[in-house]
Amino acid sequence: MHNAREVAMNPSDAEIVRQRALRALSLNRTPGYHFAGHFLDLRCCRSGTAGVEFELDPGPHCLDPDGTVNLGAVALLADMALAASTRAFLDPSVRTATLALQLQFTGAEARGMLKAEARSSGFSPRTALPEAPCVGRVIAAGQEVLRMSGAWVSPPAPGGRALDPLPWERQRLLDAPALEPKDLDPLEQAVMRRVEQALRAARHGDFLRHLWAPQVRHTLRGAASRFAIGMHIGNRVGHVQGGLLLNTALATAIAAVPHHPVLTAVSAWYISPGQGKVLTARSTVLQKGRNIAVVRTEVFATGGKRVLEAISNHAIPARH
Repeated sequence: MHNAREVAMNPSDAEIVRQRALRALSLNRTPGYHFAGHFLDLRCCRSGTAGVEFELDPGPHCLDPDGTVNLGAVALLADMALAASTRAFLDPSVRTATLALQLQFTGAEARGMLKAEARSSGFSPRTALPEAPCVGRVIAAGQEVLRMSGAWVSPPAPGGRALDPLPWERQRLLDAPALEPKDLDPLEQAVMRRVEQALRAARHGDFLRHLWAPQVRHTLRGAASRFAIGMHIGNRVGHVQGGLLLNTALATAIAAVPHHPVLTAVSAWYISPGQGKVLTARSTVLQKGRNIAVVRTEVFATGGKRVLEAISNHAIPARH
């Protein structure tokens, strides 16, 4: 049990997080991106058909207690970079959606500035809904943290409407002062309530896990979780952002095999949009051996609609 001093985030760090959230909400009032991307301040340094490059600068808003960048932030960075590499072949007004995503963790720590590089060969005409394969990596301090690949499609946007461009697709970058709490609309107030709840629950360096990870419980076959959907995890069309959807699955899978704490790889298939009021997930341990565990995780939206399936590999750390 932690005492009050141990569980409280440093007040100056808490205020940094609070102001970052208020600024992200302000930027989010311009259509085209989403709260999570603005909150992390993902920066696109290069974009084109030859490849894309993103940077994530760490801070109290996204660090775990050991000083590494939270897995949810890493998953979102990977998803955004791969998606952007396919979007380079499209008009900014169209939608893209994750079809499949694979992450392989090298063992290098996600510590310090993270850089994501990705490239795609564009959309293939061999399927009725063209698919774009893409590959990339995330680097920290010159070392590969993970290798990643996936496939994206460009389905119609909800309602058939044209989408507004993402920040790096605009002629000029967005900027806006942080909103004042009194100026928030009901949806923005709900986000700030979640932020404040996460700040109260967080130990120093533990904020993002409380904001983005689901509530997990152990089961006889593994683990199960539940997570309320809201603007804080939404993408620009109102569905759960692909990287954060995977983070929900991984948080549940990791809890299913606590004696195999090293996540080494995951393959995920996106089946339908994450929408509604609540996400639920269940992780089933397929194999738990002396060194390796394999977990299957299914994520469902409201009404039991299947949203995502993932298979993840977990290991016991080496003894040094």
